[in-house]
Amino acid sequence: MTEMLATARHQRILDLLHRHGQVRVTSLARELGVSEMTVRRDLSLLAAGGALVKVHGGATTNAAPTSREPGFVNKLSLEAAEKQSIAAAAAAMVKPGMSIALNSGTTTFALAAQCTGINDLTVVTNSPRIAEAFYAADNASQNIILTGGIRTISDALVGPLALSALGQLHVDVLFLGVHGMTVEDGFTTPNMLEAQTNQAFMRAAARQVVVADHTKWGITGLCQIAALSVVDALITGEALDPEAAAILGQSIDTVVLA
Repeated sequence: MTEMLATARHQRILDLLHRHGQVRVTSLARELGVSEMTVRRDLSLLAAGGALVKVHGGATTNAAPTSREPGFVNKLSLEAAEKQSIAAAAAAMVKPGMSIALNSGTTTFALAAQCTGINDLTVVTNSPRIAEAFYAADNASQNIILTGGIRTISDALVGPLALSALGQLHVDVLFLGVHGMTVEDGFTTPNMLEAQTNQAFMRAAARQVVVADHTKWGITGLCQIAALSVVDALITGEALDPEAAAILGQSIDTVVLA
């Protein structure tokens, strides 16, 4: 009988993990009606079988390696409709006369396309693709600043040149695309140089807004950009699980489900 109960617990843990992207020992203990010690033992058994990855205080999905970074083109078609909705919600925050920063990413690329018609806009970016989107729109009232740097697989310009340029600038709002987000590790990226550049973007901005589709929840990249509580707002998709949204809302002042 005990073995059947354990099997049922394990399946319930995996169901919750699949739904939320990560689980916490404390919440699992309440959900399952068992002690935290029992939950930790269950997580250890599931981790040993490769079903999940244990982290401090809980577990995450058995995700891709933290250093894996798909190219820009590969990511462009993923969650495309959701990225457009996120971009629309972010674009509503942009007003004529503002200065904004967009780091390299497919969601920020979608946002750029929705901002090309906003007049008297100054845009700072480390993405040649985003800069090209604004150049192609040929809005003479806009100023586009493209940082220099070394180009990564995700089409981001990084390194000393990018850091030097960003260190001299101050913008009203940063719209930051990320690779992953978890409670334990915050916002992350697989690339160390991108993490450093994104941190420089954050220092240059009066307000930081993360734009990330719901699939980024529960994913951890190699390098941390910032803790969840550091940013002012998160705009993500309405497909995000309500419990995940509530967890994020405990650390971030404003969470928008687009």
